[in-house]
Amino acid sequence: MKKYILTAISAAMLCGLCSCGDKVTSESAGQKPTESSTEAALTTEAATDAEAVSTAEATTEAATTTAVQPASAPEGADLGVFHNNGSGAIVFDAPAGDQSEATLIAAAQALYESAHATSLSFSIGCPYSVDTDTYVEGSYGWQYYLVTQSGINSVADVKADYHRVFSDKYPDSLDLTYVDNDGRVYCLCGERGTNIEYIKSEVISLDGKTDDELYFTVRDYYDASAWGDGPYTEDRTFSAVIDADGTWRAGAFTLPD
Repeated sequence: MKKYILTAISAAMLCGLCSCGDKVTSESAGQKPTESSTEAALTTEAATDAEAVSTAEATTEAATTTAVQPASAPEGADLGVFHNNGSGAIVFDAPAGDQSEATLIAAAQALYESAHATSLSFSIGCPYSVDTDTYVEGSYGWQYYLVTQSGINSVADVKADYHRVFSDKYPDSLDLTYVDNDGRVYCLCGERGTNIEYIKSEVISLDGKTDDELYFTVRDYYDASAWGDGPYTEDRTFSAVIDADGTWRAGAFTLPD
């Protein structure tokens, strides 16, 4: 049984509006506030602010806990021969074909974590700044909001950004959530839940390879103990597509649900 966390931005905004509506001072009611009443109000406000900070910190900690957690490197892996190129792809400092299986699995783990983070950012909300007051409607009446991020002016720009991590050897679904209009790009900004049972993903084996692709098994770990079940796992295929210059980008990939 899978449990999901849904975005609650609108609820938070409603709470904020309600809080503003409750702030009625004695001065607005025709009474001059006393020193003691002012001090009490400041004390209450400080306590409220402290509670808000505490809640925000707890929310951040929870989000960090549910994010993909790095797995320990396989025994015998040489982590010094590859690195993230700064955009999420993996680059080898020595020929990948000369590396041990453990090293290739460790490199696949690093690439998987980039792919996981990128896929989440493009599927939950929008990875770019948007203007929610400016939108176009799709064929079903869905509202696509204007992307205001510098350098992102078309669906082609979005795809180029996404494919810094994901290989274009595999199709993407970005045309479902981004549309071009009058020289600008608009985003659907759709929300989805995240499975709070999910713990981490680990590349556990190298299963095969071709001239330009390596295939791995990724094991997703879950824990449903809170609902009376228990830990369980799911295995999925993950691949690294090798560019002509040797750079690894994600190919076959399934976002844990």
